[in-house]
Amino acid sequence: MLIIGDARFDSEGKIRFQLMREDIPISKRIRWMFLINSDKEYMTGLDYVLKKNISIRSHYDSDMGLGIGLRLIY
Repeated sequence: MLIIGDARFDSEGKIRFQLMREDIPISKRIRWMFLINSDKEYMTGLDYVLKKNISIRSHYDSDMGLGIGLRLIY
């Protein structure tokens, strides 16, 4: 399982760490995603694959709240 890690320094010298993964298979059609960082922000969500290049996405973000949408993959 590949998890993307990121470390950044801003102009004030603060360090920010982040872990992320967008395509963890739960079943044949459902994918889970998550993001968490050291600023106490997080995101989690699910993709339901309708066809090879179309899916419905729903996620919760600590800053923006709940979201849902249609995802087109090209």
